[in-house]
Amino acid sequence: MNQEIPTYVNCMEEVRDRINLVRSVGEHNITTGREVFDVELVFVQLRKVLELIAFASLTANKDKYCAAHANFATHWRAKSMLEELEKINPDFYPMPIQHPQLQPDGVKRIAVISGGFLTKEDFAVLYDKTGDILHVQNPFKVQAPRLNIKYSVKEWITRIQTLLALHIVHLVDDKKWVVQIPESGPIYLWPAEPAQAVTGS
Repeated sequence: MNQEIPTYVNCMEEVRDRINLVRSVGEHNITTGREVFDVELVFVQLRKVLELIAFASLTANKDKYCAAHANFATHWRAKSMLEELEKINPDFYPMPIQHPQLQPDGVKRIAVISGGFLTKEDFAVLYDKTGDILHVQNPFKVQAPRLNIKYSVKEWITRIQTLLALHIVHLVDDKKWVVQIPESGPIYLWPAEPAQAVTGS
């Protein structure tokens, strides 16, 4: 089995674990004992989730990325990694899809989810917002910090889950992976090949 596949699956498992931790903090099942520390814990996890999505994308396109950027392992800014990866594979970002629907002709068709998921633009916004929250506030700054994160934490989680629950990964060689991430249990990844046209004799 291609080594990139288990690596990608491991990244997705860690994303799910960190999302579950965020949910537990939001439901007050886990607490540090101080609200401000709980907030920081949540945003550390969201930041790591974004980085895992970026690194998973690198994993799925590692060979081409390495050929262009031998030092890709030193890239620490998720936005920079995504920008560089997009130059090599414009379709690198996960594509959220609905569950296949069996058609009258016996073919299963997949529809793309058109909204309500973490877009690349959302990714950039959340990445910046997590950075703002995680920095220590200057004690000499007179103005009180204002927290504007666009969506609630619950909505950010929903958007991330909608993106990844069932998605397609486009590889640089026109191959694709279909990835399913259930709420618990094993994560599934299927290499997908283009459907072959069937012609009559």
